Amino acid sequence: MKTFLVLATEGILDSGLAITLDILRTANFLLERNHESQSFRIITAGHRKKIRTGAGLELTCDYTFQQLLRGEVEANWVLLPGSGKKLLAELEESLSSKEVSQVMDVLKRYAKQGSCLSVSCASTFMLAEAGLLKGRAATTSWWLATAFRQRYPDVILDEAKMLVRDGNILTAGAVFSQMDVVLDIVAEVVGPNIAYLCSRYLLIEQRSSQARFMIPTQNQHLDPIVIAAEKWIDKNIARPLTVQELASQFAVSTKTLSRKIQEATGDSPIKFIQRRKLMRAVHLLESTNLSIELVAERVGYQNGTMLRHLVKRELGVLPGGIR
Repeated sequence: MKTFLVLATEGILDSGLAITLDILRTANFLLERNHESQSFRIITAGHRKKIRTGAGLELTCDYTFQQLLRGEVEANWVLLPGSGKKLLAELEESLSSKEVSQVMDVLKRYAKQGSCLSVSCASTFMLAEAGLLKGRAATTSWWLATAFRQRYPDVILDEAKMLVRDGNILTAGAVFSQMDVVLDIVAEVVGPNIAYLCSRYLLIEQRSSQARFMIPTQNQHLDPIVIAAEKWIDKNIARPLTVQELASQFAVSTKTLSRKIQEATGDSPIKFIQRRKLMRAVHLLESTNLSIELVAERVGYQNGTMLRHLVKRELGVLPGGIR
């Protein structure tokens, strides 16, 4: 029998924990209803038997982290939903706490024995802090991407993606990407048909990208030139823009500009400009009835074909699918 181990930290986001357990239990229900022999075990663990969620609810765990470290539980999948840390300073401070130290030890133990690991939202910092993402591809909450990239430069981060799989590690974006990650795991373990039925029963639509949800002003950068570049692009977004023109606005070489943008966002200057245009286009598609051609014109593209290509490439859907 397959075992799913769900780790619950003190102050965990209730929504991430609940949707994890709800999807897994729904999958088990569907397997049993269909007389399948593949039903699995779902267990929870915390730094003590009773923990408090972010909303103050009490969860009685099946095991403690200490029991896991003693080897009392084997698991095929270990899932760590998003922590309840909303402020960056609070999140970074928590990484040195005794509880998080135990979580990292648990993750390292299961990684060593070959279990699959799944981590989402701010909890991706714990996985990276444990050294388990070094040299690997990953994603995290888009608004934490700058801080993540600066703290863990050896991780190949793509915050635009909802899910990133690298070997036995699956990382997910912001808190509600937990829905996507659990459905993905269910599809892998017991088949896509059960995952599809879960999504229909729970009215969940899978998404491939975080990009359409990003708010440019909420992802702050420390580099003043990058901040100024964002504002200048937004002010001139209705016309074609080049990297050379952008660099000249701030009296730096294209090489210097490229380095600064890469360090701050992980993007090349061209993609940096495209991302700003994409986010404005998504806003217009969601908030107006403008045609695709007019939206393309508003963000500096010659025609709707270019915008359709960009939206499809970055978001995995055509512009019509955003409305």
